[in-house]
Amino acid sequence: MADSNEIVIWGIHPILELLRNAPEQIREISVQSSGSSKKLQEIIELAEGTGIRINSVTRIVIPGDAGANHQGVAARVKGHHQVELEELLKEEPTLLVALDSISDPHNLGAIIRSAAAAGADGVLIPKDRAAQITGTVVKVAAGALAHLKICQVTNLAESLRRLKDAGFWIFGAAGEGEQTIYEADFSGPACLVIGSEGKGIRPLIRKQCDFLVRIPIKKINSLNASVAAGIILFEVVRQKETSKNER
Repeated sequence: MADSNEIVIWGIHPILELLRNAPEQIREISVQSSGSSKKLQEIIELAEGTGIRINSVTRIVIPGDAGANHQGVAARVKGHHQVELEELLKEEPTLLVALDSISDPHNLGAIIRSAAAAGADGVLIPKDRAAQITGTVVKVAAGALAHLKICQVTNLAESLRRLKDAGFWIFGAAGEGEQTIYEADFSGPACLVIGSEGKGIRPLIRKQCDFLVRIPIKKINSLNASVAAGIILFEVVRQKETSKNER
């Protein structure tokens, strides 16, 4: 059982990613004794090589999630390290993602994965009325948290104002946006704001957005928050790469 400063994660991919990139975060690993896949053997070998304790158990039990697809392995890890906004800004980021009231941990994990794949520098998550980093999020993110800074903020609107003061343009994803993502200019320091699954970006947060941008979709009215985030993030990447090549 994890204490208040720990979480339990499960699944072969996220545990392998953590072993490869941040093994110091892992307290111990439990492997189901009936498991014998090559990936499980790789986990055992990597853990033994770094001195991480391995427990052989007859059954993996995930606290609070009896139906979890654990793939025969679980790990007790330190709670994910979070940075303050000022600390994040000192690293001179150029692409950030801010999440406004994303409540589904699966969506949060998927957005974090897309953000890491797109090379984003960090993700801002409100402390209240939003999904937090849990084992489910880590599982869905499939190792992406080892490559991304997470910044938990008390006041998202104030944090966006601080980003603007630091030279960021704030782009809010909205179906009624005045620009499509292909018309918007993402070449400078950008923060993409993704709203909640049902209501989108709150009015208070919209006021902090320099631009509202939309994905030109057809036949349906909207996309899942994590799908929309992935589409927009890779348009941002395309523009930044094009801008870099034209210099």
